[in-house]
Amino acid sequence: MTLPRLSLRLMAPLGLALLFLLIIGASLISAIHNRSAALLTDARQQLLGYTTEIARTIEQGGLENIGILEARVSSILTDPRVDMLVAIGPDRTVLVSPNRTWRGEPIGDRLVDFDPDFFAARQKARLPHFERVDGDHTLRAQKSFALPSLSDRPGSTSRGVVYIGMDLTASMTRIHNEAILARLPEAGMMLLIILLTAWVLDAQVTRPLSRLSHAARRLRQGDHDVRLPVRGSREVAEVAQGFNAMTRAIAEARDRLLESEQRLAVTLDSIGDGLIATDLDGHITLMNPVAERLTGWSREEATGKPIEAVFVICHAGDDRPVAIPIRQVLAEGTLVGLANHTVLTDRDGNRHHIADSAAPIQHDDGSLVGVVLIFHDVSQEYRLREALAESEQHFRTLADNGQALIWTTNLKGDCDYVNRPWLTFTGLSKDDSLNDGWQRAVHPDDLSGLLDSLTSAYERRTPFTREYRVRHHSGEYRWLLVKSTPRINSRGEFVGLMGQCIDITADKETAAQLERVAYYDGLTDLPNRALMLDRVDQAIRHRKRHGGIGALFFVDLDEFKQINDLYGHSLGDEVLREVAQRLCVLVRDTDTVARLGGDEFLVLVPEIATDVDNARRGALALADKLRHAMEQPFEFEDFRHLATASVGLTLFAGKVSNAEELVREADIAMYQAKRAGRNNLVNFESGMVESVTRRYRLEQELKQALERGEFELHLQSQVDRDEQVIGAEVLLRWRHPVRGLVSPAEFIPLAEESGQIIAIGEWVLREACQLLHGLEQSTPPGQRCLNISVNVSPRQFRTPDFVDQVRRTIKQTDIDPSHLMIEITENMLVSRASEAIDRIRELAALGLAFSIDDFGTGYSSFAYLKRLPLSEIKLDKSFVDDVPGSPGDTAMVEAILAMATHLGIDVVAEGVETREQFDYLKANDCTRFQGFCFAHPVPAREWIEQQLEAMESGSPP
Repeated sequence: MTLPRLSLRLMAPLGLALLFLLIIGASLISAIHNRSAALLTDARQQLLGYTTEIARTIEQGGLENIGILEARVSSILTDPRVDMLVAIGPDRTVLVSPNRTWRGEPIGDRLVDFDPDFFAARQKARLPHFERVDGDHTLRAQKSFALPSLSDRPGSTSRGVVYIGMDLTASMTRIHNEAILARLPEAGMMLLIILLTAWVLDAQVTRPLSRLSHAARRLRQGDHDVRLPVRGSREVAEVAQGFNAMTRAIAEARDRLLESEQRLAVTLDSIGDGLIATDLDGHITLMNPVAERLTGWSREEATGKPIEAVFVICHAGDDRPVAIPIRQVLAEGTLVGLANHTVLTDRDGNRHHIADSAAPIQHDDGSLVGVVLIFHDVSQEYRLREALAESEQHFRTLADNGQALIWTTNLKGDCDYVNRPWLTFTGLSKDDSLNDGWQRAVHPDDLSGLLDSLTSAYERRTPFTREYRVRHHSGEYRWLLVKSTPRINSRGEFVGLMGQCIDITADKETAAQLERVAYYDGLTDLPNRALMLDRVDQAIRHRKRHGGIGALFFVDLDEFKQINDLYGHSLGDEVLREVAQRLCVLVRDTDTVARLGGDEFLVLVPEIATDVDNARRGALALADKLRHAMEQPFEFEDFRHLATASVGLTLFAGKVSNAEELVREADIAMYQAKRAGRNNLVNFESGMVESVTRRYRLEQELKQALERGEFELHLQSQVDRDEQVIGAEVLLRWRHPVRGLVSPAEFIPLAEESGQIIAIGEWVLREACQLLHGLEQSTPPGQRCLNISVNVSPRQFRTPDFVDQVRRTIKQTDIDPSHLMIEITENMLVSRASEAIDRIRELAALGLAFSIDDFGTGYSSFAYLKRLPLSEIKLDKSFVDDVPGSPGDTAMVEAILAMATHLGIDVVAEGVETREQFDYLKANDCTRFQGFCFAHPVPAREWIEQQLEAMESGSPP
């Protein structure tokens, strides 16, 4: 086994350090041993003295004078080394211990390792016993003693034993630490000597040797300029001088050799052809980089090898071996050359087309000393010739086997080539298609434009794209898309045109269908919104240029949703198609009827008059015709439906900015027509925008009002004939943070139209039930609880889960349902009678009471009053206002009151404002009243507090 060679720089300090460690270690071990022995001797004497002292004290009556004994024990325990002190009596109970709780206890219960045999042996011994436990760190001593009370008994073995133990662990640790600290100055001095010695060796020996080794390595790697500094000891300086002289001699010889080789290398590298030189035996002696690249052999690898092993050539056509010209030169001594159909195969199998020649190398005396072979790569030229032939064949293959119809023209503009697909498509022969014969296949209407494009392309030398029709071999004309580009030769000269044609007949048909789908309504075949907006834009631009007035009509069927809901969407589609036909009949060919979607139609009259007055009269007349056309019955087999329409119109000249704005104006006018009661026509006015905008903002704010807690309930009292309060009607109020109280007449219809009335109605019902619950809980015993009436909107009443919602609300609020009155409108009963009756009966089964609101204002049918579980009807304010002065209203009111009396239904007269109205109604058997004559609506909490206060005081509210 060979030991690894270590550095002198490492070995010298390492040896000194090892010696230092041996010396210091021996000294340290000796010191620790001596001090430990002294410590043990001292501790043994102390421990035996402590044991003897306690035993003597006990024998001298220490147990009777316990104070002296405890003082001795305390004195001994001041020694921190003492870890155990106990005196055990003859009966093996504890007589003395620092822990007073041990006294009188059996020693076996306190010392787990107590040995009775050992104790008995110590009782018999008269001399102290000493032992070491756990090495030298723990000492134990025992001494027997005789109790004074038993000493007079001869031969008595009733003696006790004193146990004392010492723990020397801390003392031993201190001895070790003090020994180590005592050697630190010696260690420091020795370390300083080692460092100084290491520095001297490094400076005088190690570093010079390292510099010499590094310089030799650099010289071996080719750095001939390396030099050593001449300094240090005499021997080191002499070695450096000798090394520097050697490197200078090597550098001079290298420079001369490099100069010679560089001249040869420059010469060889400057030759663009490959060069290989051989000796007289045909073995390679020299190669330039070009030859290395073409053969795949490096100069070092090829030198000395036979020329046949490196320069492998064959015939380009059939790979027949070809004789290497060097052998012929060696044989004949003359110049030899080969044609460029020779192929050189390099070391990796790559093939290069080459042209080569070989010449003899001769001395001045003419003797042959070798041969030089010169060759160059002609693969690029060879490939170009092949590529040209392949390109022409490839072009013909592509042209004749593709789908494009290809043609070319010459400088005169005559067709000089057409491909096979062209001949197949047109059915013409090649001769009939060349020159100008192809023109006979072009559609007469397209030929002139096509020739103009060709002429322009010739003059400008630019490409062009055009669509035209060509007669197919079947006889029909088909659409072609031609893309023509200039033909440029290799010199960049224009030599004609080349065109590619593809059949786009199917694409044209598809585009027409897509345009139909994109711009026409699939149901009515009318223009859709996109096409209508484009035509409106055109009409606006035309009015800007030529003046005059145009008109746009927005037609919307009233209640069209009912047709779909009641009769199905198929009949609804039939109605929409019929509407489209009726509108088209009423307009001119220059006008446009479009369907925006659903039941919304637009009618555009680009020019209705030249002045505003005539335009307004004409537009109103046409709008009235459109509206009346919708009033005619829609009849399809067994289906017959009467409908109406709301029409909004707007006039325009050249001041409208865009079509969207104009359609918006017509839409706003139509919306106003619907708000006016439907089956109306309205002409747009500028103030309508503000009204619609305000309504839109109000609708957006209404969506957030419920979340923000802006709604509140007011109650208006209902009284009986004695003007005693019997209940109240819940009235919804919206306290807007900016506008204040918003009129219910303004936001309730808006909530109905937007569908928000459902969520609002649920909130009102829940709040009313909570108020009723509080009222029931607060009503004094023995007094009748007042009723609360809640209006339910038709939309809320028709929701599928309305009955479940009411049931949950009653259960959650824990009210008596007989105190809750649900008010529904008469029109709701008429529109969906069967459904409404079934739902009312379900709710009545829960114990609720029902009232018909606004009775007499709709299509009243007294038969409903007999079929429904009604508690009351509410006489509309419109009847109360004119009684008793109006004979018609008076007769109506008397009839309703008489009918209700016979049916046993209470009547609540709404809007009673005067005593005269009250007296008249009371005289005609009206039982309940509501109006400003008795009380104004007040906030719900305030109303309840008033009623409760009146109940407690016993006075009528």
